[in-house]
Amino acid sequence: MADSIEAFVERVRQDETLQRTLRLATTAAAVSEAAAEAGFELRPAAIVKHYAQRLLAADDALAVRNFDRCGWDAGELLWLLKTWED
Repeated sequence: MADSIEAFVERVRQDETLQRTLRLATTAAAVSEAAAEAGFELRPAAIVKHYAQRLLAADDALAVRNFDRCGWDAGELLWLLKTWED
């Protein structure tokens, strides 16, 4: 699955229309739908877990930089922590 996700990411880097579509995607399901429209079958959970695994595998500074690129503000992070499910 990681190879498919990486191939999709490479496609995104080259496709401005797909980039615009993904800027509007606010859920893993929306990213999965955009991927499907581009010819990639990616389950929402696989996308999320791939991102999480890459964060965990990175050194601390890189993990923070990539997390911050999500563009979350403090209110969104607090809401996430408040509603987090274990």
